[in-house]
Amino acid sequence: MEQPNCRGSTKRKDPFGFDPLLRARVKPFFRFLYKYYWRVEVEGLEHVPAEGPVLLAANHSGTLPFDAAMISLAVEDEHPAHRIVRMLYAKFVTELPAIGTFFSRLGGVEASTSNGAVLLKRGEAVGIFPEGEEALGKPYHQAYCLRPFRTGVAHLSTRSQAPVIPVAVIGAEETSRALFRIAQLPNILRVPFIPVPSLFPLLGPLGLLPLPTKWRIRFGPPVLPMHSGRRAARAQFLHERAEYVRLEVQRLLDVERLRRRAIYF
Repeated sequence: MEQPNCRGSTKRKDPFGFDPLLRARVKPFFRFLYKYYWRVEVEGLEHVPAEGPVLLAANHSGTLPFDAAMISLAVEDEHPAHRIVRMLYAKFVTELPAIGTFFSRLGGVEASTSNGAVLLKRGEAVGIFPEGEEALGKPYHQAYCLRPFRTGVAHLSTRSQAPVIPVAVIGAEETSRALFRIAQLPNILRVPFIPVPSLFPLLGPLGLLPLPTKWRIRFGPPVLPMHSGRRAARAQFLHERAEYVRLEVQRLLDVERLRRRAIYF
């Protein structure tokens, strides 16, 4: 049975193990990265609703999910409603010892349609990377070129009637360029692939550190939910809606790349 809090309202227990106290403890580290290391600039937060279910669909980049942390911190710290974004992470993370549990305690949730639906039904802001894990460790010539979006983003929006906010992250791609991918070890370690950063051979362990690039995060106007109509045409409808969201994110990325004067300053 849910217990009333001191203000007289009912506090719901989180079904995914979210630990607000742990999140508060580690936030100073990520805030340092946000303010001083990557010097993140944010635009378009007014498009994120102050309450109610919403999907934040972003490009995924880099070799580590720092982009998820920076998007979440931008909304939590700079949005007037200080909303917590529940980022969906790839299934393979759950199988990594301690990592999946740590992500869950920070507020992350394993990516699935059912998990996303639960969060949206609770009125949460949900962050999603529709490209999937294949977006990680892109080679240099594919930077900021989006892979096809999976239809999960359209399915969740249609099912919950939640708007989708396109999010473009500029700067994360250059934090760690992948020289190549190791294709044999992933099967042993249960990860999709292992990207080798381009500076690793030259600098050794220091080459694994993310570079202090200049970041910009831009939130675009919402893509409003629609009903799929005829059941027979549902698959095509979801594909078209996912592609529409992809084009909106790509448009924001293209605009921000044109506005950017330098990678590090």
